[in-house]
Order: sequence, then C-alpha cells, then structure tokens
Amino acid sequence: MKQEIDREFTAICRRNNWKCTIQRRAVYGFMRGNLSHPGVDTVWNHVRETAPTVTRESVYRILNEFSQCGILNRLDHIENARYDSRTDSHGHFVCEQCGTIIDFDLSQKMTVPDDAVKGEIRQIELRISGICSKCR
Repeated sequence: MKQEIDREFTAICRRNNWKCTIQRRAVYGFMRGNLSHPGVDTVWNHVRETAPTVTRESVYRILNEFSQCGILNRLDHIENARYDSRTDSHGHFVCEQCGTIIDFDLSQKMTVPDDAVKGEIRQIELRISGICSKCR
C-alpha cells in the first residue's frame, strides 16, 4: 500500500511540476482516502509527527495546491476551510452545532441548465445543513 501511495504521489508531483518534498508527501499520505474532512490544523498536527519542522502555512499552501489540481476538494463557508479527499460528485450534511460533516451519495447525476453557467463546471456540490443525530 505504501509503495502504491508513493507511486501516486510521485506521478502527481511530476504532472504538476512540483518537487517531491517530505512535507507534500506527508500531507498527501494523511489526506489520501481520509473521509473525516479535516481542517488545516488537524492535518498540520498529524503531519508534524513525521515532518516536525513543517509549518502551518506550508500545510495550508499544500492543501490549496492539492485542491487547485483536483486531488482534494476544499469546503469553504464553514467555520474554517475543511478538505475532502472524496472528489466524486456527492453531497455533504453539515451539523450547525458540532460542525461534523457527513458525506452522502447523490441518487442521480446532477445537471445544471446549459444557459445557467457560462464556463466549465468542475464540481457540483450539494450541501445540507441542520442538526446531526448526536446533537439532536
């Protein structure tokens, strides 16, 4: 599994003309397949275990690079930005009390009317907010 992650990471760096740094590798390793929607502080705290000199700003920059090239989705307009390793079309339920984010599958492929958006659509997100069962 580690070799597969290393091969993926190396290919991503080559494709984006990035250096294969320890910091990028640690962020990628933590985020790959991570469905907990962590914020930058959670990622930073975890990454510091293997790359103790990494700064919060570096983690933030790396997460944004990953989201700009489609490796992650950045979820904004929550308390703080959160990052999602699941990049297929899906929805999010956001608890207004505890901030938990729960993924859910969309039953049908969502479409946007042709005349609604002038440009290329990269992602469609359905976000529902309310109170989760734990907080209720």
